[in-house]
Amino acid sequence: MTCRPVSPALATVTGVIFGIIPAWQASGTKPAESMRAGDKNLSGRSQFRWRTILTVAEISISMTLLIGAGLLLKSFVTVLGVDLGFQPERVLAMNINLPETRYRDAAQRLQFFEDLGSRVKALPGVLSVAFANRLPMRGGWGGGVLVDAPGGETMRDDDFQAISPGYFETLGIPLVRGRLFTSRDRAGQPAVSVVNQAFVRRFLPLEGDPIGHGLRRSPQAPWITIVGVVNDIRRGGKTAPVNPQVYLSAAQIELYPVRLADFAVRAGVDPQQLVIDIRKQVWEVDKDQPVTNVKTMEEIISASVAQRRFQMMLLLVFAAVALSLASIGIFGVLSHAVSQRTPELGIRMALGAGRRDILALVFRQAAALISAGIAIGVAGALALSRYVQSLLFGVQPQDWGAYSIAISVFLLVALLASAIPARRATRVDPMVALRYE
Repeated sequence: MTCRPVSPALATVTGVIFGIIPAWQASGTKPAESMRAGDKNLSGRSQFRWRTILTVAEISISMTLLIGAGLLLKSFVTVLGVDLGFQPERVLAMNINLPETRYRDAAQRLQFFEDLGSRVKALPGVLSVAFANRLPMRGGWGGGVLVDAPGGETMRDDDFQAISPGYFETLGIPLVRGRLFTSRDRAGQPAVSVVNQAFVRRFLPLEGDPIGHGLRRSPQAPWITIVGVVNDIRRGGKTAPVNPQVYLSAAQIELYPVRLADFAVRAGVDPQQLVIDIRKQVWEVDKDQPVTNVKTMEEIISASVAQRRFQMMLLLVFAAVALSLASIGIFGVLSHAVSQRTPELGIRMALGAGRRDILALVFRQAAALISAGIAIGVAGALALSRYVQSLLFGVQPQDWGAYSIAISVFLLVALLASAIPARRATRVDPMVALRYE
């Protein structure tokens, strides 16, 4: 491998570029100061001014990142505090996708899940079982609905679920009015449904008791009588809206076109201890049937907020790094200023200035740096607020509580960074400083 010689023109340009900056900085140095102060003023006022500008920039960037991290942190705490409407503790969820080659019709699939449910319910530690087309946080089935209220109304993207008796007990969804599904709600019996409170508010707000009203999925579909109302849940996760929901009996297979695929178990012990026994029961019913996506509902909920958690942690790390750099910058600028002003401080102390006067002098310089940086940082955060709004939940981009906390944290760190140079300034010996001058 051979090295090509560097072009003379390239070398000349490079030398000019890297030589012009120190030359420009040196041009700002006054000859009288250089002759009088020796090597202490070789950097000149220009370099100190640039250090100050860079420190203010570090403070402003740190302030902007701190505010953003505070907003995301407050948003994440708000998300964690959202009530899903059901009780996910000790609930194990899994997917059992029955192949069409062996289960050609809905009756065969229903029979499989009913057999499996009776077997699993008999296991020690199992409190209740349920199956459905999809459990909360794992998708759903949408469609239109027609209600027999005056001026019947159709609404698209309504949420339907085909569920077994025991579904509400397993997930801990409380009954508000009427009754839940029982083993008698089967094919050949009157078609029944359970709806949530959002459905009642949307479709039957003036009808008093919704029990006994009918609904159907299309003008050609049979009427389905509402027999119960349950609590609202957030099926799509903590940040999802509460939508009208219709629950159909899984045993009334003529009412729905979707396939049963999800199975849930509420346990009185750690549900992970039951995984092996549940798999054995599945294979007792069908030795070739796989069981996939086995997770507790708490794990599913945690995964649903993982992206928000990552965004918050990433911004917190960036904010911490920026805060560290800003504090180092404040410390460096003030230390340099104290060093440059040692003779002045000595004269002040010789003329009677006390420790408090010297501390006030240094902290006033620190306050000027910090105030400028904070003002620019807050302005930058306000300017960028519309870009982070989509990442927030339950928190406004101009949440002054988060702003106040971020400013307080930065002021505390800046005070600590300023304390060491300020303390050093108060320990200047006037005689040594005057002799040095």
